[in-house]
Amino acid sequence: MLLNFNPWSEIERMRREIDNVFGSYGKSSGSYSFPLTNIYDNKDNIIVTAELPGMKKEDVNVSLTEGVLTISGNRNGAPTDRDNIIVRQERSTGAFEKSFKIPTKVMEDKIKAEFKNGILTITLPKSEEAKPKHITIDVK
Repeated sequence: MLLNFNPWSEIERMRREIDNVFGSYGKSSGSYSFPLTNIYDNKDNIIVTAELPGMKKEDVNVSLTEGVLTISGNRNGAPTDRDNIIVRQERSTGAFEKSFKIPTKVMEDKIKAEFKNGILTITLPKSEEAKPKHITIDVK
């Protein structure tokens, strides 16, 4: 009899079991993965998008210091009362902070941040010296 064994799926299964046993023990509240982000690079801008469901713009801070972009804030949990007991909680609450090194010089005075439908979009315009240059080659 031939068995189909995938060691990676076995390791993933063990990791899930360990997570179930220990839960969020030793993890700071949400800072290890929240917010989920995408970073895009085009010829003119670096664009960062972050998922911040259920948050208000007043609860989020964005800063750029020495080429490091930081998104931070505080996620409030659902209100609890004596009649409701949390049976399972997967959504983290509390303070969070996530930082990214921006590898390109940007025009700091032109950075824009927009918050719409739970998505934070930060546009960092590249400085002229960081933009790709078009060089014409003369053929002789």
